[in-house]
Amino acid sequence: MRYLKKKFALYPVYEWLEIGLLLCLAGGFLDAYTFVTRGGVFANAQTGNMILLVLGFAGGDGVRALRYLVPILLFFAGVFLCEFLLRVGKKTRSDFRGHAFVLAGEIAVLLAVGFLPAAVPDMLVNALVSFAAAVQFDNFRRMEGNPFATAFCTGNLRSATEHVFHAVVEKKKGAMKTAGKYFAVILAFLLGVAAGYFASLALGGYAVLVAAGVLAAVLCAILYGHAVRRRRIRIHRLNAEDIPAAQALILESFSRFIAPAWKAEDAENFRRFLYDCPALGNYDFYGVFAGGMLKGALVATRDGTHVAAFFARNGEQRRGYGGKLMKWFLAHAAAPVVTVRAFEGGAPVYEKFGFVPVGEKTQTDGVPYIPMQYMKEDRS
Repeated sequence: MRYLKKKFALYPVYEWLEIGLLLCLAGGFLDAYTFVTRGGVFANAQTGNMILLVLGFAGGDGVRALRYLVPILLFFAGVFLCEFLLRVGKKTRSDFRGHAFVLAGEIAVLLAVGFLPAAVPDMLVNALVSFAAAVQFDNFRRMEGNPFATAFCTGNLRSATEHVFHAVVEKKKGAMKTAGKYFAVILAFLLGVAAGYFASLALGGYAVLVAAGVLAAVLCAILYGHAVRRRRIRIHRLNAEDIPAAQALILESFSRFIAPAWKAEDAENFRRFLYDCPALGNYDFYGVFAGGMLKGALVATRDGTHVAAFFARNGEQRRGYGGKLMKWFLAHAAAPVVTVRAFEGGAPVYEKFGFVPVGEKTQTDGVPYIPMQYMKEDRS
C-alpha cells in the first residue's frame, strides 16, 4: 500500500512503469503477430515498412510492395484520430484525457481482428492492427516523467544510453535508475516479440487475442486509477515522505513554463533552492491531492509570511487544484500579510486570490518579478 500511495502521488496510472512494461509487451507481440501470420509486415515499425516499400519498388516489384503502404497510412490515421480524442478529453477537463476510451477502442479493433476468417486479405488485417498500434503509440508517450515509446526500441535505447552517460560521467543522481527503467521496457518489448512469435505459431490468427488481453489488463488499471483519483480532495502540509513528489512536480512545471525565459544560471539557482530549502528548516511544503495523486504544490516560509513557489502539476492547470491550494493556505496562514514575488506573467494569477502589487517590476539576481502582497481582513 505504501508503494501504491507513493506512485499515485507522483504519476497518473497511465505513466507508471508497470503500465509501460505491459504496453511494450503488447507492442512487440503485435509486430511478431503480423510478421508471422500476415505476410511479413510490421504492425508498429513503420520505418521497416517504409524501407521494404522502397526496396520493393527499387527491385521492380512495385505492385507487391504496395502492401507495405497500407499499414503506413493506417498508422498515420490512428495517430491523427488519437490526437483528436485527446484534445476532446482535455476540453472536458477529464482526468481520463481520452486514455481509457482510446485504449478501449484499440482492444475492440484487436478483438475484431482475432475473429476475422483466415481468408481475409493480409492487407486489411495489417491495416487494422497498424491502426490499433498507432493509437497505443500516440496515447502513451511518458513513463514516470520521461518520454518513451511502446512501438519500437530505438528511442528507448537512445534514452537509456543517455542516462547511463549522465550516471557514469556526470555522476547525476537517479540517472542509472532511469536508465534501468528504459532497459526494462526494451526487455519487455523483446519478450513480447518472442511471445508473439510462439503464440502465432500455436494459435494462428487467434494469437492477437492475447495482446488484447494484455491491453485489457492495462485498461482495468487505468479505470482503477481514475476511480481512486475521483475521491475527495485533500490539502495539507506535506511530510518528509511527500516532499520529493512536490519537488518533482514544481521542477517539471518550472522547467516547462518559466525556465526557458531565464538564464541557465538563474534556473539552476531556483532548482538548488527547491531541493535545499527543506534542510534549511524555515520552509514548509503544502500540497493538494485528488484521490491520492499530488495535483499542486506550494512552498512558503514556516511563519506563513512569504510564498516562495506555487505550481500546479503540468497538464492539470485550470482545473481548480491550484486555486483550492492557495485559498486553503491563505485561510490557514497565521501571518496577517503574505508576500510573493510574482514571476513575469504570473501576477494575474495571484491577483485572482487577492494579492496586489506593492512596487514596480524589479530584478533580483537577474530574475524579473513583481512584488505583491495579500492582506487578511480584520474580523475583530
